[in-house]
Amino acid sequence: MSRLYLLILAVLTVVFVSCASVPDRVSPEWSEAMFFKNAQEAMDESLYKTALYYYEVFLIRYPENHQMVIAAEYERAFIYYKTGDYKRAEAEYQAIIKKYDENPYAILYHPRFRRLCEIGLTNIEKQRAVQNRLFWRNREKEWAEEHGESLTEETDPIEI
Repeated sequence: MSRLYLLILAVLTVVFVSCASVPDRVSPEWSEAMFFKNAQEAMDESLYKTALYYYEVFLIRYPENHQMVIAAEYERAFIYYKTGDYKRAEAEYQAIIKKYDENPYAILYHPRFRRLCEIGLTNIEKQRAVQNRLFWRNREKEWAEEHGESLTEETDPIEI
């Protein structure tokens, strides 16, 4: 009986914790600063979906605050990067850089977000290069194993 009780308790805990990760709604009294504070707290706890939700709601509620909008858009792109969604992160970073080049409100944007987007794009390229090298290294290893060969040359140990 106690095992059944523990099993039910464990299942209920998992269900409640997984459902609690993204809130259903945000209080209409939240200020702009509260969105960022709560989103950053969620990021600190690796609750990326919750943080993304807060930034999305912020962008809907406060589209006229151009300085904060660019910050929220950057944070959203960074969340995509942190979660491994590199294609989406890259598109977001490029869209932000395009805003700096074309948007008449770009003078209001803090220059750090453009620089951070450029760094993010560089990091994505580095990640792709690493993945590409690993892919081809694995292919070489598979080929060598299929043909009974080794990737490293065996040499005689150096005698001193």
